Amino acid sequence: MNEQHVPVPRAGADIVVEKLPRVFRIQAIERLPFDQKSMRSCAALFHERATLNVEWLSKHCDVRLTVGSLVSIRWSGRPVSCNGAVRIARLVLLEQPEASINLFDTIPTAWVRDRELVQRGRAIWAALPRGFCHMFNAIFWEAGRFHRYVSGPSSLRGHHHAPGGNLRHCIEVAERALGLAAKDTAACVNVLLLAALLHDAGKADEYRLVNRRFELSDRGRLVGHRHTVIEWIAAARARYQVIVPDADYLALMHVLTCAKGAPPWLGMREPQSLDATILQMADRVSAQGELIGRHAPGETGFGRYHPHLGMRPFVVRASG
Repeated sequence: MNEQHVPVPRAGADIVVEKLPRVFRIQAIERLPFDQKSMRSCAALFHERATLNVEWLSKHCDVRLTVGSLVSIRWSGRPVSCNGAVRIARLVLLEQPEASINLFDTIPTAWVRDRELVQRGRAIWAALPRGFCHMFNAIFWEAGRFHRYVSGPSSLRGHHHAPGGNLRHCIEVAERALGLAAKDTAACVNVLLLAALLHDAGKADEYRLVNRRFELSDRGRLVGHRHTVIEWIAAARARYQVIVPDADYLALMHVLTCAKGAPPWLGMREPQSLDATILQMADRVSAQGELIGRHAPGETGFGRYHPHLGMRPFVVRASG
């Protein structure tokens, strides 16, 4: 779905309020003195179905309203334009994660320019059961974390290392896992999809942007993305009372924490579910596929060497 802009009406023209999204993300906000008693606030709001500029007057500023915040609009009578913006009563900060809001609808173009990728993520989230939707939203309700998740890389010098690479990799893994599980009744699609979205999500805090370059953060050096996402899940369940069936929760934790070949003394578990096996296969194919795609030759033959591949990839190109 392409980004659509709701035209700012002239005085006397109606906005069909009922057709606007209930939730927007703040893209920009400015506060200016209006008179001796009031402040004039202006904000640019984003949703995949509508973007608009709004303004309102208030005696006190709500300092919690910052760039990236999720908000809903409170209207003041009939919406009219004022200085190119729609006059409203105020913006209300959404402090608690809601299971019904698809966060992929609130990703601004400045965060992710590939809107087709965003729509693929939206479809994956929409396929989850309510409890898993709530868990995902509880983890990523904080704007800074969600921004880092969708805009950061999946590695520093390996696969999907470009900005936004981590989101692309997670979506690819979800789609590949779904294809592998299509005819296997022993696989739990719900667990697979959420695990795919979360399996590398901790990399949002594993890397940090320094002087326009990504590098390992202290958390990345000392803790790692696997443990980080487990912390996030535990905190989300405790703080926001995320409810999922015990079996689903254990299955999800197993997929996210198990490792093939892990020795017993390490405290980790070998894959014991089809979901875990499928996710690891999809993860590997996505990672190696991206690396091979970048290092493959233009014609049939051997491509360029990459240390993470350990070889020069051989590719056969169709003739004619």
